Parts: sequence; C-alpha cells; structure tokens
Amino acid sequence: MNARQNPLAKLEAFMQRVIESPFNRLFPSKMEPIEITRKLERAMDDNTMLQGEGRRLSPNVYDVYLSMKDHQQIAPGQNALTRDWQNHLVEFARRRHYTLKTVPIIRLHSDTSLRPGMIRIDTEQADQANGLGATQALSPEQLAQIRDQLAQGQMLPGIDGVGSGANHGVQGRGSGAGHQGYAYQGNSGGLAPTVPPTPPQAPPMPQAWLTIRLPQAGQQTYRIEKPLVNIGRQLSNDIIVEDKRVSRYHAQIKYQPDGHFAIFDLGSTNGITINNTPHMRQHILRNGDQFTIGSYDFYFERR
Repeated sequence: MNARQNPLAKLEAFMQRVIESPFNRLFPSKMEPIEITRKLERAMDDNTMLQGEGRRLSPNVYDVYLSMKDHQQIAPGQNALTRDWQNHLVEFARRRHYTLKTVPIIRLHSDTSLRPGMIRIDTEQADQANGLGATQALSPEQLAQIRDQLAQGQMLPGIDGVGSGANHGVQGRGSGAGHQGYAYQGNSGGLAPTVPPTPPQAPPMPQAWLTIRLPQAGQQTYRIEKPLVNIGRQLSNDIIVEDKRVSRYHAQIKYQPDGHFAIFDLGSTNGITINNTPHMRQHILRNGDQFTIGSYDFYFERR
C-alpha cells in the first residue's frame, strides 16, 4: 500500500503558509523565480509517496498558480524558467533518491484569488507508457542528455508537453489547445517530429488587455499575450472565475486571422453578457467593450 511520506514535513509546510500568507498580504513584493524553485522542491518533498522496497515516487506534474500580476511578470521568460525548473527538479530528485517516471511537467496559471507574492502548487502523478524510470538509476551521461534535450526544447519519450515552452494553462487539462506531435520510431526511442498543416498566418498581435473588476477585491489587469485565453471556474483556465454560476470552461478569447479579437461562449449554462446584452454566444471585441461572466466584469482595451 502506498503512503504519504514525512507527515512532519507537511505540518512544517502548513505552518509556513500560515506565517507567510499575512506577511505577503501586508508587504507584497516582486515575485522572484527562486521562490518558485523553493516551492517546487517543497511540493516534491511533501507529495512523494512511499512504495514497496523503500522506493519513493515523486509527482511528475506540477501546476503552479500565481496572482495575475506575478503571472504577467514571469510570462516573458517562462520558456527558459520552465526548463530550468524541470532541470532543477530532476537533480533534486536524484539527490533525494526519489523516483520520477518522467521529467517533471510544470504548468503556470494565473489565479484571481491569489494576491501578489502568493504561490499555490498542485501536484499529480501522471502515468506514462514510456517513463524515464528511477532517477537514482540515471547515469551522469543520461542526466546530461536530459539537460541538453530540455535546453533545445525537445520532447522526451513518454512526456507530453515538456520543453514546449507554451503557456501551460492553455495546454493543460481540458483546454483543448493543440501542440506539435512526435512519432516514435520502433523501440529505439528516436523521435521524428510530425509536420502539421500550415495554418493561415494572422497579423502580429496588437497590445491588448482586460481590466477585471472582482466582486470584493478591487480590480486586476490581465495582458493578452497569446492567441487563446480561456476563462472559467476550472483551475486550468488562464483566468479563473470563482463563481458557481460560471461553467468550468465558460468562454474563450481568440485572436483571429483578420486581426480582431473575438470572444466565444464554450457551451456554458448562463452565457456571457456583452455590452449589457445577456446570453450572448460570440462577439468581435472592440476597444472599450465590456462583458460580464458571473460576478466578474471585464473591460477590453487594445491599441
């Protein structure tokens, strides 16, 4: 039977959260990547499972939730940071003699319920058919090869999305966003990238952002820096709306080939109120448009 390792570490982490949360609310500061690194280490320690013969299996999926402000700050360097964090966790697991089935998958999300300086990390164990096996069994040459592949943005056997550098909130669970696939050649482990059809090229994205008025927490600004932005109650969305009237996957903002942004309802129960018109299912967004999802008001601006 599997059991959680080290309940003392979990108690220590809980006490640290109790102490840190009020401090972060009173003295919000710039989010530093090293803080996320420490939290990832702690998440690995706290969620490692004891298995037979003394093996300790660590989670290989890490969903990192930040405030919208911190997420926007981290986003420009997200590709390089994600590879560094993946590398660091592989080394950390090796030093701790933990088992990893794959190179860790790290996905960043923004959460409107978090204040600047706050971090929440959810972990899970994703089974893959072609895992890497125990990290303690990896030779220095294999570890070096993993680092090289991560640095080059390559995908490893059995790992979906590692090194892609895409925003993980979109490519995470249930988002429906696609990515380039890889075909396996026999049992040699060689990877041959498939060539997807070339989509129509949209013009360069203009500067655009959403000013979001929250029910009891003032307002926040979300810069639109990618062609798909998902909105809903599920934690894997880019913008999380904590309201029972909001569907898990409620709406999506999409940058169109014609140079406009459009908002689409994703089959929600209550639809979207756009410019005071309720139950709308889609709309071409123009500068100054307002829409409401649940108890959140959104103001769209672009240049």
